[in-house]
Amino acid sequence: MSFRSMLNKTCDIEEQTLTTANGDGEQLQTWQPLYEGVRCRLRSRAVSERRYGPVNYQKATHALYTAAKKFPKKAVLRVLCEGKYYDVVGRLDLGGADKYLCLYLERCE
Repeated sequence: MSFRSMLNKTCDIEEQTLTTANGDGEQLQTWQPLYEGVRCRLRSRAVSERRYGPVNYQKATHALYTAAKKFPKKAVLRVLCEGKYYDVVGRLDLGGADKYLCLYLERCE
């Protein structure tokens, strides 16, 4: 079974942008699409994975697998999959060859 054949969903990956409001200088948060219609696989993370995993990924409720993508270094990202939003709390290059990617996600309320 190939990696691509396991990608059974599609998602959009968005980047947060901040703009300054006219007049009062308030920062407004907006989201801009980086990638749309990305083939992916989304799965829930088990409690044991969260408890015993690396500290920076412990709050991740889901993992999303896809082909490697390039992102701005300090970008704040979120994923829209099946009508639900998830904040990206971590990224992992699977295999170290920039071929596959795992995004660690936390479900937005």
